Amino acid sequence: MTSETLLLVAAEWIGVIALGMLAALSPQVQKIKPLQFLFPRREASVTFSLNAAIFVFAIILYKYYFTATNDIAVFNPEAGMQRIVLDVTALLVFGAALIFRKQPLRSALWGKDGLRAGYRMALLLAALIIFLRAKISAITNGVDAVEGAALLQLLVIAICEVTIFFGYSQPRLSSRFGQTPGWFMAAALFALWQVIPLALHGTTWQIAMYPILLAVGQGLVLGWISQKSRNVLAPAVYLALSQWLFLIK
Repeated sequence: MTSETLLLVAAEWIGVIALGMLAALSPQVQKIKPLQFLFPRREASVTFSLNAAIFVFAIILYKYYFTATNDIAVFNPEAGMQRIVLDVTALLVFGAALIFRKQPLRSALWGKDGLRAGYRMALLLAALIIFLRAKISAITNGVDAVEGAALLQLLVIAICEVTIFFGYSQPRLSSRFGQTPGWFMAAALFALWQVIPLALHGTTWQIAMYPILLAVGQGLVLGWISQKSRNVLAPAVYLALSQWLFLIK
């Protein structure tokens, strides 16, 4: 990854943020009731505990079992499957917490009332970034089997990670510490999740700098979209598609 690529993505983020601001004005979004938790301190404590558990699990897997890491511009099926195993397991932990604590899917920003607006926003985000990346011809010329498999893997990974950090964690941290601090905390957790394989596989600071900046920026943008749309469908689709567009030529 180069500084030019990061600048390109940063320009994309500006458009995504503007689109999120417009989405927040939609009557459909404004009808969605904001999440309220009766015991914010308890919710934050559970959230930190769950995140600590999955981070320890991730460190163990990457240190002793996983060897491959993802290059943003190269499709690595092995690394993708490793990430899916890790992310799906982590999502099951958070899902089990919802079930055990008898909390609805809406409390993880997967409420039915926000799906339609989330779907529309996802389509707008997809059109925006395909246009900004100048990938219209690359897609219309056809997507091969390898690129299709990459998109499927990235969708699974994105749904898991966005649900964990911005569907479950961010609303609970925001209820305890305030909307902006909760947003920053969720973005930091997301960025750290991306850094784990880099840190445990001897990546030098010069090589890791751009992926780290990308992860931080993505975390902030994904948290912003989640706040504005009050649903995690749109940010999940955006994350998967944004990463996939690096792979197609």
